[in-house]
Amino acid sequence: MTHPPKASVHPHITHIHGHTLHDDYFWLRDRDNPAVKAYLAAENAYLQSSIPQPLVQQLLSDLQSRIVADDDSATVLVGDYHYFMRYRDEYDYPQLMRAPANNPATAQVVCDLQAEATGKSFLKLGGWKVSPDGNYIALLFDDNGNEHFRLHIRRISDGAELIAPITNLYYGLAWSPNGEWLYLVRPDAAWRPSSVWAWQWRQSFDQATCLFEEPNPLCNVDLDQSGDGRHLIVGSHSSSSSEVWLYDTQSNHAATCVAPRQPGIEYTVAMYDEHLFMHTNAQAVNFMIMTKTLREAGWRAMVPHRADTTIEQIDAFANHLVAWVRRGGLQQVEIYRTTDGSMHTVQFNDAAYAINRGSMQQFKTNLLRLSYATPVTPATVFDYDMHERTFVTVKQDKVGGKPHTPRDYILERVWANGHDGTDIPLTIVRHQLVVCDGTAPTLLIGYGSYGANLNIGFVSDRLALLERGFVLAYAHIRGGGEMGREWYLNGKLLHKQNTFSDFIRCAEHLIAQNYTSPARLSIFGRSAGGLLMGAVVTQRPELFTAVIAGVPFVDVINTMLDATIPLTVPEYEEWGNPHDVEYFNYMMRYSPYDNTVARAYPAIFMTAGFNDPRVQYWEPAKWIAKLRTLTPNGTYYLYTDMEAGHAGKSGRYDALIDRAYEYAFLLTTLRVMSNH
Repeated sequence: MTHPPKASVHPHITHIHGHTLHDDYFWLRDRDNPAVKAYLAAENAYLQSSIPQPLVQQLLSDLQSRIVADDDSATVLVGDYHYFMRYRDEYDYPQLMRAPANNPATAQVVCDLQAEATGKSFLKLGGWKVSPDGNYIALLFDDNGNEHFRLHIRRISDGAELIAPITNLYYGLAWSPNGEWLYLVRPDAAWRPSSVWAWQWRQSFDQATCLFEEPNPLCNVDLDQSGDGRHLIVGSHSSSSSEVWLYDTQSNHAATCVAPRQPGIEYTVAMYDEHLFMHTNAQAVNFMIMTKTLREAGWRAMVPHRADTTIEQIDAFANHLVAWVRRGGLQQVEIYRTTDGSMHTVQFNDAAYAINRGSMQQFKTNLLRLSYATPVTPATVFDYDMHERTFVTVKQDKVGGKPHTPRDYILERVWANGHDGTDIPLTIVRHQLVVCDGTAPTLLIGYGSYGANLNIGFVSDRLALLERGFVLAYAHIRGGGEMGREWYLNGKLLHKQNTFSDFIRCAEHLIAQNYTSPARLSIFGRSAGGLLMGAVVTQRPELFTAVIAGVPFVDVINTMLDATIPLTVPEYEEWGNPHDVEYFNYMMRYSPYDNTVARAYPAIFMTAGFNDPRVQYWEPAKWIAKLRTLTPNGTYYLYTDMEAGHAGKSGRYDALIDRAYEYAFLLTTLRVMSNH
């Protein structure tokens, strides 16, 4: 296919706030229109004919070789059994296994996900919970990437199905301590998690009871349990306020509101036995911790607010409270002994790293499960003894293919100067042989929304770039949470431009310090990070040569004007409501689709998932159609996965097909030699 597809034009006009919005590609929203699917198929065919297939296959082989074919995950103790995922041979999907704690050699298959995926192009396990007696397992499956889950309950001993599958569920599962009740989260018509249901699972689901329903369209509902399993913890959260309810599973689901919702006050709750711990921003922008027992009326301060430390989340154990904190942009773990109030900090020494909470199913323990990784060091799973202050290595991930030596790489943390004088942290990694003379191909990665922290853990497929001489840089820009809560607040709503300006200054820093040049600089972001890509490209196109925008949120105005699109209304507190003229005018200044004009842009590679409920496929489809019309000499590609959602393909090998195309695009555009 020698010529790029050209979408037909069907003018669509929206009048709002005295503006007339012209949208020639509004028709691409009609997913049932054969012409829409034909256009998406044509874009896929154009990509495949334009990107050198031998290079794609070379990269795919390289990426897949990094996967250890036969591998077991770290085990998780649930009741009397250790559970773990087992990958075998060339299978895309693992088996969920379990072995008696007193006889680990006798593992049995609990759920064979490879078999579950037979005949399907997509499979995601959205969650699993074992009944308290260890006899049954509840599983949530998504078959097409739209995150509409169906529930199965099976007997573990023989795999027998015990219910007709329950459909249209969201993430979230819990069992009652006696195993008679199952608790589930259900979404509303806009696919907002809005209610929690209690079901005596041996009865018809028609008899399930709604325990909690949140009518406010700005709020999402989540489900957790106390450490002893007795209480359900039901949270209703917007991006600026919270309300949490406790349901006593041993007292006919008696309900208690932890604290009524107040504007601007966010909190979460952790609980063990009668002890409650509240993680709250009430008069504490970086959060503090309060505590009390169920029988007490008032809260006591346990961990005060600190200007230099953000408390991100907490976990309650029988004798300890764990606070996952961030100080100076780096993660640390604070351990508080609840018997005497003593505290110690678990610290790490690398210039940049990522700590992740392990799956914690045991709470009457001194052991804290966590994993640690850097951009060049594969993850190691540890059990940390909170009493003895010692580590035990549970599992260290391996890298397949050619030998990987972390000490061959330079990992550094530097600071770029923001447009308003704010220092922006940058994590940079490169091979020791890469010289900073302005010629190195570079990939600058960013996100900067929702207060989320950019992942700087180990991603094995990025070795394919590092080994080919790339500099990888991670921009910790405002809108994320790396530097505290204010860092997030100063990159949302009417401060969103800070996110884009910070990223641009990070790019300029890399150029000024001779890591790279505009001709060798590429950038990457997904979802809200795809919005980042679109915004910086439309604002400073001359700064970049190649762009990967994964499932990008680029049609900001049209999406946020349409409350029928899943998840739109809760996003008002992140981006603003364009029905309000102030927010409309502000969003219009950065919305990529609305700011694309007839000028030269870098080469852009976009992806979409046809079943994506978070960023609809038509956003990148409309953007590429507009780019092709206004700048027909540009290089633009769109790959739409017609059988997947927001995260792309689900199999561990299949998922790398997308990376192979993206990296082939980078190597080709930046003129990097494919051999290394």
